[in-house]
Amino acid sequence: MRAMEHLKVVEASSELGPLSRAELKGWATVAMWGLRIYIVAMTALVVLGFVRGMH
Repeated sequence: MRAMEHLKVVEASSELGPLSRAELKGWATVAMWGLRIYIVAMTALVVLGFVRGMH
């Protein structure tokens, strides 16, 4: 029966309003752009590794 009570609490908490996007300022903006560049570079290296590794 305790599990059902917990389930009701979880369902009630999912009725939150829409979330808004936080504005990034200063170093956080630089960090996010650095992360984007890192992801693109690593994806390119993985793709290059798979292409060159296939014979």
